[in-house]
Amino acid sequence: MRIIPLLAMLTVTASTFAIKITHGPYISDMDSTSTTIIWFTDKPGLSWVEIAEEGNDHFYGRERRKYYATLRGRKLAADTLHRVRITGLKPDCRYRYRIFTKETKQWRWNNNITYGDIASSAVYRKAPYTFRTFPAAPRDVSFLVLNDIHERAAAMKEMCKGIDFSKLDFVLLNGDMSDYVGSSGQIFKGYIDTCVSMFAKHVPVFMNRGNHETRGAFADKLWDFFPTESGEFYRVQHVAGIDFLIIDSGEDKPDSDIEYGETADYDAYREEQAAWLKRLRSERKIGQYPVVAFSHIPPAQQNWHGCYHLTNTIVPELNKMNVSVMFSGHLHRNDYREADDTVGFPNIVNSNISYLLCHTRNGKLEVERAEAGGKNKRYFTIELK
Repeated sequence: MRIIPLLAMLTVTASTFAIKITHGPYISDMDSTSTTIIWFTDKPGLSWVEIAEEGNDHFYGRERRKYYATLRGRKLAADTLHRVRITGLKPDCRYRYRIFTKETKQWRWNNNITYGDIASSAVYRKAPYTFRTFPAAPRDVSFLVLNDIHERAAAMKEMCKGIDFSKLDFVLLNGDMSDYVGSSGQIFKGYIDTCVSMFAKHVPVFMNRGNHETRGAFADKLWDFFPTESGEFYRVQHVAGIDFLIIDSGEDKPDSDIEYGETADYDAYREEQAAWLKRLRSERKIGQYPVVAFSHIPPAQQNWHGCYHLTNTIVPELNKMNVSVMFSGHLHRNDYREADDTVGFPNIVNSNISYLLCHTRNGKLEVERAEAGGKNKRYFTIELK
C-alpha cells in the first residue's frame, strides 16, 4: 500500500475544497466614468475589484484601490453572485482589472465572521483583464446585436466566429436568449458562459429582456445578472454621442393567458414605460443626441396582443422622439419595415440565426445583417437624426 505523507494529504484536501470562481467575470452597465463587473463563486464571500490604468508598470507596482461589492453602505459577504460597481473612472480610458472573493466560512452572530481562502483572477503569469470606458464626447460607435438564441450557445459562437470583438464598444442581447428562466445554471449554459469566453470579460454586454425571459421560477432574478443604474430593464444607455433607448416589450399574449400562470401584468408595465418616455421628453433628458431604439417585440409586425399594445402605448411616445431606427427580434425571421404613419421610424428585425453588426460613420448608421460564415448578408444605411 502506498503511503501518502500527511502534508500532501492536507494540500490535496485544501485544494479540493478551496473557493472557486465558477462563472465570469463579465462587464455590464458601462458609461464614460463607471461600469459594473460581475462574477460567481461556488461559495459565498466578500468580493472586490482592483483596477489600474493601462501602462507599462506591473499591476503590482503599487497598491491598487479596492472597489467592493456593496449595498446601501454595507459590504456584501453572504452571496455567491458578486456585482461590483466601479465609479470615478476617466472617460475613454483603458483599465486593467483583477477580481477577488474571500470565502465567508462562518457567520456566527452579529458580524463575527470567519473568512477563508481567496479566489482571484491571475496576473502573475497572465495579463490582467482589461476594459475601456466610453468617451464623454461623441465619436463613431460600433456594436453587435444578438437575439433569439434560445440557449443555442454553440450556434451563437459559430455565428460570431468572424466578429472582431476588440473593435466593438458593446454587445446588446435583444431578448429571448433563454427558452425560459428556470435556474442560474440555465442562464450560464444557455449563453453567459459563451459570451464570457468570446468577449464579455473586456467588452460590456447589455441585456434587453425578451418575452421568454419573463417566464420561469428564476425570471425575477435575471436583473441580478444584468444590473442597471436605473434599477429597470428599460433605460437610456448613452454611448459616445448616441442615446440607445432600450424598451422592455414584455409578453406577446394577453396577461390572462393560461401560459403565464397568473404572473403577467405587462399591459400596466408597457403603460409605465410610455409614461417614462413622456417624462424623458418633458424633462429634456432625451433629444440632444440621435436616438437608436431596441424592442424585442417589433411594433406593428404581428397580429398578437403584445404587439398591438406596444404599438398603441409606447410607439406614440417614440414617434415624438425623432427615433432614427429600432432593432427588434422575436419573429425568428428577418424583416424590415419603413417608417409610416403608425410607426414613424424604420424597424430592422433580426432573425434567430443572424446577427446585426453596426457602425456609425459620417452621421449614418451602417448595419450588416449576416448568418454564420457571413452567409446571406444584407446591408442597411440609416440616417442618424
